[in-house]
Amino acid sequence: MKKFIIFLVFAGLTLSCNSNDDESSTISEPTILGKWYIKGGTLNGGEFQNYNHDCETSRDFQEFFENEELTFNGYNAECVLSNTQTSIWDLNGNILTVSSPPQDPMIYQYTYIVESLTNDELILKQTVNNPEGIVVYRSTFTRD
Repeated sequence: MKKFIIFLVFAGLTLSCNSNDDESSTISEPTILGKWYIKGGTLNGGEFQNYNHDCETSRDFQEFFENEELTFNGYNAECVLSNTQTSIWDLNGNILTVSSPPQDPMIYQYTYIVESLTNDELILKQTVNNPEGIVVYRSTFTRD
Protein backbone atom coordinates (compact mmCIF):
# COMPACT_ATOMS: atom_id res chain seq x y z
CA MET A 1 0.00 0.00 0.00
CA LYS A 2 2.94 2.34 0.73
CA LYS A 3 4.09 2.22 -2.91
CA PHE A 4 0.55 2.92 -4.11
CA ILE A 5 0.29 5.96 -1.85
CA ILE A 6 3.68 7.16 -3.13
CA PHE A 7 2.40 6.66 -6.66
CA LEU A 8 -0.69 8.74 -5.90
CA VAL A 9 1.32 11.47 -4.27
CA PHE A 10 3.87 11.52 -7.08
CA ALA A 11 1.35 10.99 -9.48
CA GLY A 12 1.04 8.88 -9.74
CA LEU A 13 0.04 7.29 -16.39
CA THR A 14 0.14 6.01 -22.66
CA LEU A 15 0.77 4.34 -25.82
CA SER A 16 1.25 6.60 -28.71
CA CYS A 17 1.78 9.98 -29.40
CA ASN A 18 0.41 13.26 -28.57
CA SER A 19 1.75 16.35 -26.92
CA ASN A 20 -0.34 18.58 -24.73
CA ASP A 21 1.49 21.88 -24.93
CA ASP A 22 -1.79 23.70 -25.50
CA GLU A 23 -4.45 23.50 -22.75
CA SER A 24 -7.16 23.36 -25.42
CA SER A 25 -5.74 20.28 -27.13
CA THR A 26 -7.49 17.04 -26.37
CA ILE A 27 -5.73 13.86 -25.42
CA SER A 28 -7.59 10.87 -26.79
CA GLU A 29 -8.32 7.81 -24.72
CA PRO A 30 -6.13 5.44 -26.81
CA THR A 31 -3.05 7.49 -25.89
CA ILE A 32 -3.36 6.62 -22.19
CA LEU A 33 -3.39 2.84 -22.68
CA GLY A 34 -0.40 0.71 -21.75
CA LYS A 35 2.41 0.51 -19.19
CA TRP A 36 4.03 3.55 -17.62
CA TYR A 37 7.10 3.20 -15.42
CA ILE A 38 7.46 5.68 -12.59
CA LYS A 39 10.47 7.94 -13.12
CA GLY A 40 10.01 10.57 -10.40
CA GLY A 41 8.72 14.06 -9.92
CA THR A 42 8.83 17.45 -8.28
CA LEU A 43 7.16 19.05 -5.29
CA ASN A 44 6.20 22.73 -5.57
CA GLY A 45 8.55 23.26 -8.51
CA GLY A 46 11.59 21.99 -6.59
CA GLU A 47 14.38 19.76 -7.80
CA PHE A 48 13.41 16.59 -9.68
CA GLN A 49 13.50 13.56 -7.40
CA ASN A 50 13.99 10.11 -8.94
CA TYR A 51 11.55 7.43 -7.83
CA ASN A 52 13.29 4.70 -5.81
CA HIS A 53 12.51 1.29 -7.33
CA ASP A 54 13.20 -1.48 -4.80
CA CYS A 55 14.11 -3.91 -7.61
CA GLU A 56 16.59 -2.97 -10.35
CA THR A 57 15.34 -5.54 -12.88
CA SER A 58 11.57 -5.21 -12.32
CA ARG A 59 10.52 -1.62 -11.89
CA ASP A 60 7.23 -0.45 -10.43
CA PHE A 61 4.70 0.55 -13.06
CA GLN A 62 1.10 1.39 -13.67
CA GLU A 63 -0.91 0.10 -16.58
CA PHE A 64 -4.02 1.53 -18.20
CA PHE A 65 -6.49 -0.89 -19.76
CA GLU A 66 -9.29 -0.31 -22.29
CA ASN A 67 -11.91 -1.35 -19.71
CA GLU A 68 -10.94 1.77 -17.71
CA GLU A 69 -9.02 -0.21 -15.09
CA LEU A 70 -5.65 1.00 -13.90
CA THR A 71 -3.26 -1.25 -12.02
CA PHE A 72 -0.28 -0.28 -9.94
CA ASN A 73 2.37 -3.03 -9.74
CA GLY A 74 5.11 -2.75 -7.14
CA TYR A 75 8.12 -5.03 -6.73
CA ASN A 76 10.01 -5.64 -3.49
CA ALA A 77 13.81 -5.85 -3.04
CA GLU A 78 13.70 -9.56 -3.94
CA CYS A 79 12.08 -8.55 -7.27
CA VAL A 80 8.82 -10.26 -6.40
CA LEU A 81 5.57 -8.55 -7.33
CA SER A 82 4.48 -7.69 -3.80
CA ASN A 83 1.98 -4.89 -4.24
CA THR A 84 -0.86 -4.53 -6.70
CA GLN A 85 -3.70 -2.06 -6.59
CA THR A 86 -6.56 -1.70 -9.05
CA SER A 87 -8.28 1.62 -9.68
CA ILE A 88 -10.71 3.06 -12.20
CA TRP A 89 -9.60 5.83 -14.56
CA ASP A 90 -11.43 8.40 -16.65
CA LEU A 91 -9.93 10.83 -19.15
CA ASN A 92 -11.85 13.96 -20.09
CA GLY A 93 -9.77 16.25 -22.29
CA ASN A 94 -6.52 16.67 -20.36
CA ILE A 95 -8.13 15.86 -16.98
CA LEU A 96 -7.37 12.38 -15.64
CA THR A 97 -9.45 11.09 -12.72
CA VAL A 98 -8.33 8.00 -10.80
CA SER A 99 -10.77 6.52 -8.30
CA SER A 100 -11.48 3.45 -6.24
CA PRO A 101 -13.31 0.55 -7.87
CA PRO A 102 -16.87 -0.01 -6.59
CA GLN A 103 -15.92 -3.04 -4.48
CA ASP A 104 -13.02 -1.27 -2.70
CA PRO A 105 -13.84 -0.31 0.92
CA MET A 106 -11.26 2.51 0.80
CA ILE A 107 -12.97 5.26 -1.22
CA TYR A 108 -10.67 7.69 -3.02
CA GLN A 109 -10.62 9.97 -6.04
CA TYR A 110 -7.64 11.90 -7.41
CA THR A 111 -7.62 14.40 -10.25
CA TYR A 112 -4.58 15.13 -12.42
CA ILE A 113 -3.86 17.45 -15.30
CA VAL A 114 -2.02 15.75 -18.15
CA GLU A 115 0.62 18.41 -18.78
CA SER A 116 2.61 16.53 -21.38
CA LEU A 117 2.15 13.32 -23.28
CA THR A 118 4.51 11.94 -25.90
CA ASN A 119 5.32 8.47 -27.15
CA ASP A 120 7.88 8.07 -24.35
CA GLU A 121 6.87 10.37 -21.52
CA LEU A 122 3.83 11.34 -19.48
CA ILE A 123 3.81 14.25 -17.02
CA LEU A 124 0.93 14.63 -14.60
CA LYS A 125 0.22 17.59 -12.33
CA GLN A 126 -1.78 17.36 -9.14
CA THR A 127 -2.64 20.33 -6.95
CA VAL A 128 -3.62 19.57 -3.36
CA ASN A 129 -4.90 22.05 -0.81
CA ASN A 130 -3.43 20.88 2.53
CA PRO A 131 -3.83 22.60 5.91
CA GLU A 132 -0.26 23.90 5.39
CA GLY A 133 -1.17 25.41 2.02
CA ILE A 134 -1.35 24.47 -1.64
CA VAL A 135 1.02 21.72 -2.79
CA VAL A 136 1.76 21.03 -6.47
CA TYR A 137 3.08 17.61 -7.47
CA ARG A 138 4.42 16.85 -10.95
CA SER A 139 5.01 13.20 -11.72
CA THR A 140 6.92 11.84 -14.69
CA PHE A 141 6.39 8.39 -16.21
CA THR A 142 8.22 6.70 -19.09
CA ARG A 143 7.57 3.79 -21.41
CA ASP A 144 10.98 2.20 -20.92
